Amino acid sequence: MEVEPDCVISSDSFEKYGLNERCRVSRERVQDFLERGLMSQDGVYQRYTEELSEKLTSVRRSDQPGVIEDIRQSFQRLRDPNTGYLSEVMFNRLITERLSGLEVDESLNGPALLFNICSSHAFYPFPKSYGGSGQLQIDEDGFVRAVCLLTLSPAPRYGPRFSGARHRYYSGNWGPHSGSYIALRGKDAGDFRRRLFRSLAVPDSTSTGHDTTIPVPRFMWYESNEGRDSEDETGQQVVVAEDESELSIDIVDVLSECPIEADRLTANPFRESYRIALPSLPKHTDDISVLFIPTVKLVALVKLAQQVQRESRTDLVATIEGLGNDGKVGWEAFESAMSEHSEFIADFVSSIFGTFTIT
Repeated sequence: MEVEPDCVISSDSFEKYGLNERCRVSRERVQDFLERGLMSQDGVYQRYTEELSEKLTSVRRSDQPGVIEDIRQSFQRLRDPNTGYLSEVMFNRLITERLSGLEVDESLNGPALLFNICSSHAFYPFPKSYGGSGQLQIDEDGFVRAVCLLTLSPAPRYGPRFSGARHRYYSGNWGPHSGSYIALRGKDAGDFRRRLFRSLAVPDSTSTGHDTTIPVPRFMWYESNEGRDSEDETGQQVVVAEDESELSIDIVDVLSECPIEADRLTANPFRESYRIALPSLPKHTDDISVLFIPTVKLVALVKLAQQVQRESRTDLVATIEGLGNDGKVGWEAFESAMSEHSEFIADFVSSIFGTFTIT
């Protein structure tokens, strides 16, 4: 189910009618998971690795049923024998070899850019983890998650463009309204751009920033022209939404997408129920509004994509270079410049990381 462009956003809070029986049971189940110690970061990573592995295997089932094992073999070749974690040196060496075959300009420092992207996605949806020596600790499962995320499309794709977010839902009643509860938040190209931005960005010590939030639908229903609820989904769509912090929205997404105990009879807990687990899990500390990508770094990424994809985007390069004279591209400027080029960048990233699925 999609949020329609001409929908009406209700001014009512989702809590207006309190918790009905289904919502109450949903939260109780998540609370039970917490009390049983099943909501740890390690547990989330394990379930997410399995979920992404199943998705990529499903996509490649006809031509490459052993794709996950191939990714794991790629990791073993790039593994530091002393630490057991992904070796940045070996990763960069392999990427350099593969880019050289594409006649890519070495001055763009492609391996470093791609390692930044890989490492951020390996720890998604949590912050990066560093060892005592300050080295990133990307293990085999983290590498699998990164390759899966960067190889799979960031959103369903029909034709040349990514589609809008398609939410999973359950039918039910919210107060007097009959409609649909949102069980899983649908993803769109904007989620891919946020991940990409955080992969390459660093904190700006001179910026004060603000708390960035993203509206997330909780319940939808349709009203007829006379203002009466309609069961045939004709008329005006009304959406009850709540703002969620950008710092934690992805964590709630992953928790809801990877249920601990899949219940086929009574359905899994609603997405919003998992928010009670957030205090026990790590999250990013820098709001996206205080981050920036050095202009030269973003230009290098676009030029690298142009050379790999054999597709010119000189207008995009010019746009990025003209965003400001401070040499920094913040989130809002990045979003404005890149919003029409999501598919181009996603195809480039997918083509590079897809090489790790081949042994």
